[in-house]
Amino acid sequence: MEGANFGYSQDYLDRFIQSQDSSVVNKFQQKYWKTKQTLIKVTGKKEDEHVVASDADLDGKLEVFHSIQRTCMELLKVIEQYQRRICFLSQEENELGRFLRSQGTQDKTRAGKIMQATGKALCFSSQQRLALRNPLCRLYQEVETFRYRAISDTWLTVNRMEQSRTEYRGALLWMKDVSQELDPDTHKQMEKFRKVQAQVRTTKTGFDKLKNDVCQKVDLLGASRCNLLSHVLTIYQTTLLHFWEKTSHTMAAIHESFKGCQHYEFSTLKTLQGPMDKLAKKKGRKKMKANAADGKKLEGEEKDSMALLNEILGSMSVDEGDFSREWTDVFGDTEEGTSTASGRPAETQQKENSFFLPSQLLDQSTNNLHSSLSGQNISVCICPCASQTSEPEKGYT
Repeated sequence: MEGANFGYSQDYLDRFIQSQDSSVVNKFQQKYWKTKQTLIKVTGKKEDEHVVASDADLDGKLEVFHSIQRTCMELLKVIEQYQRRICFLSQEENELGRFLRSQGTQDKTRAGKIMQATGKALCFSSQQRLALRNPLCRLYQEVETFRYRAISDTWLTVNRMEQSRTEYRGALLWMKDVSQELDPDTHKQMEKFRKVQAQVRTTKTGFDKLKNDVCQKVDLLGASRCNLLSHVLTIYQTTLLHFWEKTSHTMAAIHESFKGCQHYEFSTLKTLQGPMDKLAKKKGRKKMKANAADGKKLEGEEKDSMALLNEILGSMSVDEGDFSREWTDVFGDTEEGTSTASGRPAETQQKENSFFLPSQLLDQSTNNLHSSLSGQNISVCICPCASQTSEPEKGYT
């Protein structure tokens, strides 16, 4: 029996172990390690370098696929904007052509004929530009169909491959964990290791198959997109060339008809600048006159104020002369002695008195107060002397 058992192949043994191992515990362990691998991928934790390096070619294909998916979406948006702007440009060009034709019919000169010809050329150009929408609409439909069918099918295959890769890497983590506790002497641990090893082989087989499918579909997707764009854009290119040829011939014919025409010299700005300069000069003169009138008024007001101040000062000087006369009548010419002692002539002093300043009011008031007090003291001293001289005479009599 033992020799017969050794005659079985390893694949048959793995299938037998996997068929026998369908318990709930085994399924739960598979889900656990798959969930753990998913968390490692989502959180961005570092994985085994050798496992990541083995999938380098697959990761490159996935980058190409995501680039194709993104650029197709951007191309659809650009085509929509391009069609909208072509319609807007054609509408504006048609409006300009109709305006020139209407104005040319009103002008009976050669300029009117030129405007009519230019208007017809612009209307023709706007109509020919709308012909570009047909290849653009076809390009939009082809790219949209390519995105809904080819890219969607590849995307479903990529999702299945990602799930298979997660299961495969989860099984590798499980086998790594079991191998750390493996004891070759114990029979149960060896059976457990063989179960995990069979699970790893099964998941690797499914992952390799989906990996090859994804690589082949991405290569086919890139090639089919190149063929699509080259075929549809060729039609657009030819339509665009026909449009430029027709419009260039029309514009060249109009340019030939313009030869020999006299050029107009517009003097609108010159005629408008003259009256504006005159108005500016008139306003400047009025301002100068108003400023001069204001200056004269200010000078007159200043003169009136100065005359009033001179009158006030003159009246104060006259009052001072009257006060000096009253002083000489009562107390005599006391100022003459002071004037002679100081060595100044009387005439210079009179001139100085005539020039009176407001700041001398305080000095004059203090001098008047001192002089009045000194006069009272003199009168008091005279009276007692007279009483003393009179009393002895009464005694002798």
